[in-house]
Amino acid sequence: MPLGTPEGPTASQWKVTAQSLTTIGEYGVTFNVTATTDNPDDPGMADIVQAFVDLIASSPDFRLNSASRSYSYSEPITPTG
Repeated sequence: MPLGTPEGPTASQWKVTAQSLTTIGEYGVTFNVTATTDNPDDPGMADIVQAFVDLIASSPDFRLNSASRSYSYSEPITPTG
């Protein structure tokens, strides 16, 4: 059962979570952002998401909670015979 060459990353999901420092009562407003495009695996996507993360992180009005990219790889398996 030979394994082929890994193909990926595929099906990238880009997510950013931030919270306002201004509160409503005792709670901030949470923002959950999913960055999407026709091809989320395009190499240029990382630069755009990074620019957004930097913008939020530098803001005096918001706190960056998290930013992530999740993705998968696939590897075809062929018969040995």
